Amino acid sequence: MIEFIKEYGVTNLDFEYIMHNLKLDVIEMMCLSESNVRKNLAFYNELGITSNIAKIIMSRPDLIIIEPASLKKMVGNIDKELFVNVVDKSIEDLILVGV
Repeated sequence: MIEFIKEYGVTNLDFEYIMHNLKLDVIEMMCLSESNVRKNLAFYNELGITSNIAKIIMSRPDLIIIEPASLKKMVGNIDKELFVNVVDKSIEDLILVGV
C-alpha cells in the first residue's frame, strides 16, 4: 500500500506504528497521492530530514500529501535550518513558523 515510504527514512518499526495509528482515510490519500508523497519525502530528505519522516507523517500528514510546489513555497518562506530544528524538536510548533 504505502510501503514506498520506507525508501525515504521510515524504519520498519515506524512503518508498523503508522499503519496501526494513522487514520485509514489518510493512508488511502497517501496511496492515491503517491507521486506527491514521493516528491515531498524526497524534498524532506534533501533538507536532511530522514529519521523524523515518521513524525511528519503522524503529526502533519497534510505536509506529506500537499502539492510539492506549495510545500517548497511554504518552507522557502522560513529558514530551512529552523524548519529542520522544529521538526526534530517539536513538530507541533510548525504552525508557529507558518507551516
